[in-house]
Amino acid sequence: MAVQIIIEVLVVLVGCCGLVMHSGWLSGKPRKDFFRYYTNLSNLLVVMFYLARIVVRISGNYDGFFGKIVFSELWFYSVTMSIFLTFGIYHFLLMPSFRNAPPDSPEFKFSHSLSNYLVHYVVPLLSMLNWLIFANKAALEYKWALIWIVIPLIYVVYSTIRGLHGDIFENTNSAYPYDFMDIGKYGWAKFIRNCLVITVIFIIVGLFFIFIRKTI
Repeated sequence: MAVQIIIEVLVVLVGCCGLVMHSGWLSGKPRKDFFRYYTNLSNLLVVMFYLARIVVRISGNYDGFFGKIVFSELWFYSVTMSIFLTFGIYHFLLMPSFRNAPPDSPEFKFSHSLSNYLVHYVVPLLSMLNWLIFANKAALEYKWALIWIVIPLIYVVYSTIRGLHGDIFENTNSAYPYDFMDIGKYGWAKFIRNCLVITVIFIIVGLFFIFIRKTI
């Protein structure tokens, strides 16, 4: 239990540092579209989730409505997979293009910043490690792999509606937060295909992690 508390406190601290640094507030140049990106929303979600668990532990009110939610194994799994999606999308879809950017370009410098590593790697991997070690394997159900995906799908719906009717993102030429979601660039058919492929992949990943946790 003590180790789990330490990990969750660490996630909260690292997540808060990452979000503040990533937001541009410290440099005096706050990003106006900051919370329109899934990365930042998922980091905020996991920080708030773990902070809530810490508060419940301090209060001891595990049987209250709030306590039952944050200590629900379904929510524990869903939040973990939601932040792990941030790592997966960034590392496998977005990072390769940043690696090919010129070393003196803003994209290259941004991708190699400390804040970038914190929100895309440290928080997601620490969260997954915490779940793999401490999730109640007896309570896990494979059907949850179809439930947690609702969280990112809600984000996709929101981003699509905003992209169709909203303004251009700051420092970009697109109304969409991520290139693979750009309907104006790729059209509806490729957009739907991209979303379906990513959804199926992460449902499989979700099933895999449940299998791993039940096994170890």
